Amino acid sequence: MLFNETRVEHQVMYLGLLENVRVRRAGFAYRMQYKNFLKRYKMISQYTWPNYHGGDDRSGCKVILEEQNYGDDVQYGKSKIFIKSPQTVFGLEEARSKLIPGIVIFLQKLWRGAIARKRYRQTLATYKIMEYYRKYKLKSYIRNLATTFKNVRKTRDYGKNVKWPAPPKVLEEWVRTLKRVHARWRAYMIVKSVPEDERAAMELKVYAAEVLKGKRTDCGFSRKWEGHYLAKTEENSKTADVVSAVNSMKNADKFQKVLFTSFVKKTNKFSKTSDRAILFTDKFIYKLDPKSRFKPMKNGIPITDMTGLSLSPGADQLVVIHLQGGNDLVLCLTNSRRDERVGELVGTLCKLWHRQLKRDLRVIVGDQLNCMLGEKPRTVSVNPSNDGPTFKKNGAGLVLHWPSNGQ
Repeated sequence: MLFNETRVEHQVMYLGLLENVRVRRAGFAYRMQYKNFLKRYKMISQYTWPNYHGGDDRSGCKVILEEQNYGDDVQYGKSKIFIKSPQTVFGLEEARSKLIPGIVIFLQKLWRGAIARKRYRQTLATYKIMEYYRKYKLKSYIRNLATTFKNVRKTRDYGKNVKWPAPPKVLEEWVRTLKRVHARWRAYMIVKSVPEDERAAMELKVYAAEVLKGKRTDCGFSRKWEGHYLAKTEENSKTADVVSAVNSMKNADKFQKVLFTSFVKKTNKFSKTSDRAILFTDKFIYKLDPKSRFKPMKNGIPITDMTGLSLSPGADQLVVIHLQGGNDLVLCLTNSRRDERVGELVGTLCKLWHRQLKRDLRVIVGDQLNCMLGEKPRTVSVNPSNDGPTFKKNGAGLVLHWPSNGQ
């Protein structure tokens, strides 16, 4: 209920009430500094957005108002703009409100783009760090490998028994490839030391070893493999007959190469043992009669008719060549020196099948072999004897009598 005239006068002066009354009396309902007005409404005009560079703030405000056709409803003061009617202010606010959502979306777009670019740079940096780390691990592992395998060229096995350092997980696939490279290099170094004329036989020994290693007492790996034994004078005194017979068969059947020949003891469905010769080519198998100048007994048996081999595990030379049609070849390889030649025959046929037919030959090693003779199942076993080698009937089966001192 108290009224202090001095204080009220002070408040009226410093609150701008007198100036407000004067403005109201002059008819101006709205006033604002040029700088603030331009900041609030600059998005309305394309000439002031996002920033006005055509002069001072007053000229910028004038551009906005004249573009909106409000130039007659304002007065320009020294530092402020004065608007007469509230409708002008409402129109400016409405125009501003329509543009605000687009501006917000634009700002969000810029901000999201900035965040995405930042994350992208961080991702690139991460991958770059990972790349350098992988290179570091790779170089470290290679240095370790270089130290581990430093002198393998001078070792007998060329590093076969050297333990590989455990690789980082990221290098496991690469190390598997490197092991294959090392294995090929070892093979090259081993083959390099073998005379060139013995490399073909060595390849056959590898094929035979894959099938027979640990299954037979002897595979003949220690001797030289020559293949065409019937053409050797120390093996056969009638080599000219063999050459003539081979040429005749080659002209008739168009095969390319003789792979393996040998004298054999052969049995048939009547359990009768005969002295024969066997000849394997790249296309056919021939049974030859040594008593008739090595002429073929019948037409050649196509290699593709062969379905597998059966062998005994001992030092005997028993071989069963399984054929389509129910009549297998039951043979015992023979030679004057009693060399082991079953391994050579197996290596020759395994290589032929792998190269030409693109599959592995089925090879069975056992004490009792099954076969088909005259379309009837038979069993074949081996017994040591002072006689032989010869086949004899044993009930429903056959027995190969192999010399007990035969090696």
